[in-house]
Amino acid sequence: MKRKFHFAADAALGKLARHLRAAGFDTRSAPQSAQSDFWQTLDPKRIILTRTTNLRRRFKDRHPVFIRENDPWRQFLQVMRELKIKADDLDPFSRCVVCNCRLRETDRQMVKGRVPDYVWQRHARFRTCDQCRRLYWAGSHPVRMEERMAAIFSTQPRKRNDECETT
Repeated sequence: MKRKFHFAADAALGKLARHLRAAGFDTRSAPQSAQSDFWQTLDPKRIILTRTTNLRRRFKDRHPVFIRENDPWRQFLQVMRELKIKADDLDPFSRCVVCNCRLRETDRQMVKGRVPDYVWQRHARFRTCDQCRRLYWAGSHPVRMEERMAAIFSTQPRKRNDECETT
């Protein structure tokens, strides 16, 4: 059974947040602005990911994950290990890596002219983000990400035709 994880990442963890979204996790990112009320309005069920001792102390009762690694993929691995997240918990390429919204399938004809011609000719399936209007399709980025995740979870990459590139 797929477990659901919801994250909130501090502003220093932008690449980690993108990786988590690409893996299918609902991940909100704190804005760079210190004046933001992001942390005050945060759902208490979200798991806090931080690199700052200040936030770590502030939310110690919620057991935040203190990120020690500098490399975003090692950060991803740290989160997976500390929270005992399994490959079955992932829902790869189901969220927009930029704005965190769920992606939806879109008709191929609807994206004509919005993607390069060679992409439109080569791919049958496209997904879109209704909020930021980005388009996603199967391509080399998702294949590389699948390979990395397979290495992390010691599994074989899935043979899928619906992983997503973006424009």
